[in-house]
Amino acid sequence: MNNRIEQLTGLRFFAALLVFVSHIKWSGSLDIYQKIFKEGYVGVSFFFILSGFVLSLSYKEKIATGLISLKRYVFLRFARLTPLHFATCLPFVLIAIYKGDLNVVKLLLNISYLQSFIPNSGVYFSFNGPSWSLSNEMFFYICFFPLAAVTLRKLLVKTVFLFSIVVFSAFLVTVTIKEEVLWGGSSFAHWLFYIFPGFRILEFLVGMILYEAWKRGVRLKAIFIPISYLVLLASMYFASEIPEAFRMSLYYLPASALFLFSHLTDDGVANRFYSTKLMVLLGNASFAFYLIHQPLLIVFKRVLSSLDLSDLSFFVITLCCISFLSIIVYELYEKRAERALKSLSTNIC
Repeated sequence: MNNRIEQLTGLRFFAALLVFVSHIKWSGSLDIYQKIFKEGYVGVSFFFILSGFVLSLSYKEKIATGLISLKRYVFLRFARLTPLHFATCLPFVLIAIYKGDLNVVKLLLNISYLQSFIPNSGVYFSFNGPSWSLSNEMFFYICFFPLAAVTLRKLLVKTVFLFSIVVFSAFLVTVTIKEEVLWGGSSFAHWLFYIFPGFRILEFLVGMILYEAWKRGVRLKAIFIPISYLVLLASMYFASEIPEAFRMSLYYLPASALFLFSHLTDDGVANRFYSTKLMVLLGNASFAFYLIHQPLLIVFKRVLSSLDLSDLSFFVITLCCISFLSIIVYELYEKRAERALKSLSTNIC
């Protein structure tokens, strides 16, 4: 594994950490931190862009040259997401059965990766809430196979066209229904611009374009790495001034793209840090971290409530515990289950 991949792997944990801090309730005494941390969902935007880049790096040439079939490609992508998705969904299914309120339709939508297409937060956040993004990832994976054979020029045209549609839709929603809730507990704008796979694939396409630039030797100087952090933090700080329809993904697209591409340079202290064994391990475990962190935060909040911890203490304790648990899940289950499914694919694909 080369250093570029290793540093991108380490960066996955940083992105997961952003999402993590957005799910912690920060008190009013930490107002400036609260203003930034609540925008940690920008980590999802980074994940989607990174997914487009990494998938292009891993599969574009193989697909374009016919070295991998559609059947095997889909099976490998299924093997990547499904073991951990099903495992983290199971406890919620068992609880629902115990309470006698299991919704079979929601369950079928969830395990078939279709929940994000339904504009109702009661559906796309059903069972393990963070798994909504897996619905998007599976959609991206399927779309990638035909996109892999598309020329850069056509890819740019498709991206600009989709960008125009998303921007127009954001303007239309902002001046009409704004932040109104049509179904479920979240606004329609939240679903359309943050959840809906057909719009969020824009970030995935940007990741594919960044790969094409990187493949052609385009690099940013190392000075852009600290600049990308400043841009990202400034974007998070001023996000509250942006209408919801634009804020959910469009607003963060430039900052997230710069953040990823700046870390593709060949040097820099940050890149060496993200390439260390610890950060690579945490990056590999970031998928497990992402899927287990929200339900575990609820558990820890109840367990630790009697200790009257400060926000910072609660953050440090839960971060350390969940990081440790995610490594265990990755090493003992996720990695082995994925390897078993991939070995199985050689016999059936």
